[in-house]
Amino acid sequence: MHKPLSNYRLTAVAIWLLAVATSLTWNTLDDIREQKDIANITARALFEQIIASRQWNLMHGGVYVYTTENSPPNPYLPKESQTIQDADGRSLTLINPSYMTRQLADISKKNRHVSFHLTSLTPLRPENAPYSWEVEWLESFAQGSREQSAFVTEKGQKIFRYMAPLYFSNSCSSCHHPDEQPDGDIRGAISISMPSPCHKSRLPLLLSHLFIAVTGIAALLFFGDRLAISRRSLIAANKQLAREIEKHKQTEKELISTQENLENIVNNRTAELRKTNATLDSKVQEQLKIESALVAINDEFIQIFNSAPDGMHVIDRGFNVIRVNKAYCQLAQKSVEEIQGYKCYEVFTGKLCHTEKCPLTQIINGAERIEVESQKTRSDGKTIPCIVTATPFKEPGGRLTGIIEVTRDVSNWKKIEQSLSETAEHLRARNLELEDFAHVISHDLQEPLILIKAFSDRIRSKFATSLPQKAITYLERIESSTNRMQDLIDGLLLYSRVSSKAIPFETVNLQEVIHSVLDDLAIRIEKNQAQIQVDPDLPVIEADPLQIRQLFQNLIGNSLKYIDKSRRPEIHIKRIMFPDNYDNQSFVRLCIEDNGIGFKEEYQNIIFDIFQRLHTRKEFQGTGIGLSICKKIIERHRGTITATGFPGKGAQFTITLPRQQHDPFDKKNPNSSCIDMVMNRR
Repeated sequence: MHKPLSNYRLTAVAIWLLAVATSLTWNTLDDIREQKDIANITARALFEQIIASRQWNLMHGGVYVYTTENSPPNPYLPKESQTIQDADGRSLTLINPSYMTRQLADISKKNRHVSFHLTSLTPLRPENAPYSWEVEWLESFAQGSREQSAFVTEKGQKIFRYMAPLYFSNSCSSCHHPDEQPDGDIRGAISISMPSPCHKSRLPLLLSHLFIAVTGIAALLFFGDRLAISRRSLIAANKQLAREIEKHKQTEKELISTQENLENIVNNRTAELRKTNATLDSKVQEQLKIESALVAINDEFIQIFNSAPDGMHVIDRGFNVIRVNKAYCQLAQKSVEEIQGYKCYEVFTGKLCHTEKCPLTQIINGAERIEVESQKTRSDGKTIPCIVTATPFKEPGGRLTGIIEVTRDVSNWKKIEQSLSETAEHLRARNLELEDFAHVISHDLQEPLILIKAFSDRIRSKFATSLPQKAITYLERIESSTNRMQDLIDGLLLYSRVSSKAIPFETVNLQEVIHSVLDDLAIRIEKNQAQIQVDPDLPVIEADPLQIRQLFQNLIGNSLKYIDKSRRPEIHIKRIMFPDNYDNQSFVRLCIEDNGIGFKEEYQNIIFDIFQRLHTRKEFQGTGIGLSICKKIIERHRGTITATGFPGKGAQFTITLPRQQHDPFDKKNPNSSCIDMVMNRR
């Protein structure tokens, strides 16, 4: 039933020798790993020192040293940065990080202790070309590797080689164009070669394990005899163990039951995790939709940016154009490649360039928005008048990186402005001619009317008793027609004088004007027993006081004329508020509302036409000029007037007037004209 004890001894000795051999191998490999870790730490420290010296150099923008045979000018730097001269006339050259690294490598190589090499797969200098063993490591960096190291034997000496990559950043743009590689990409690497920093002999390790092996074998043989003695007692103990095994089986059944309970718990937990995973999947899908929407928004922004009618370009703090739209390319007569990456003043120069009024300079100094008019000169020499608007361009964190500049070509506006100015002057002259013509015509028309009226009076006074009734009727018609003609002439003169005889604008209290008009119309109001209600909050405006008085006299008189005799006339003069507070501060809106006979809706657009009457002279007297004069007065004050009629119920006249204004036809103000109104509204 049991193998001889000697077989167990041999097996134990074999296992012990195997364990000692395994320990020896493990410790040997651990020594090798320790040597490599020490070498890596040493190489990394040297690499960090090199990087720190490069960063120090970058922080100071390079270091100038006197030009010597060992420090000649760097031909790969911009010419203006290669050399400068000190006060004594000695030449100094700029030592940039790469140049400094190469000189440090040369010094280290001469000392023959540690050497390092600045290299790249695409070097600018031939001496930076990679060694044969460096090529494979440089390629591994392009695949994502962070560092490489290995022990090699060279000329009978054990050497440790180490290499780590150098990353491209904005600070490299002085020697390397930023379009060559994006920020964060691998530009090259630095390799370090040095003797093995640790030469540990393996003889003590071998002797110690040999001693342990011999000692173990002796112990196994000694304890083998002891085990033989104890074997009999172990057999007896086995029986006891058998009984205990039965107990363990019972315990195992209990463990199986417990395991089943745990499985149920695990299944329940798994179901919960599935629900959680489903929720996470939905969130991932939602995130993908958001990313897709952001891509679509970016595409939409590019389309909007390129479809803008005005020229738009983004300039960084160094005056470099980093983005431009199609309209700006057309304005500058250049392609995108000829604009992006160049200085803004090289692409499209203006009179504000290199001055304190430059939009970028003002934005950097704290301005929030700049809008100036400037003359821009293209490369072909053509000068274009432009309106330039600049706003800050910031990163998501709020740091100012440049400006967004919008350039609008206003050449056509300038032509239109000149044309409008000429047209306005022409209209002014024509208006003066028309005013003179109206005055002459009215004067010439009044002379025959005076004669007709005079001779009619003579006929009535001398031949009143001898004239038949029919002749008297004819005289009455002649006199009536003469009076109507006189009213028409007076109305025409009054209509023409709205502009020709106007006085400059001044402060007018509408409350006082309306009450003064009501005093003048007191007899008509009392005759018609009209009830007049005036709101107490009528404001003060800038206007022609005589014309404003004439305006309200015509409107209130119109309401007193077209009354409904079946009810008492009621007139309400009230102020109407705008829904927007800005309009209430700039404009005043008034409503004259009555309960007269009203008019049909189709007449509300023609009621202000001159000589336009809605009723016969037998029904209501008038010339049809009163509302036309009202409209002309409102237009002179840059306001609006509208009428709304309700047949049999009344009418509403709504007028809107600005609180402050200037008279575009004021002869005392030679700078005011129609072109001012056009340009202000533009």
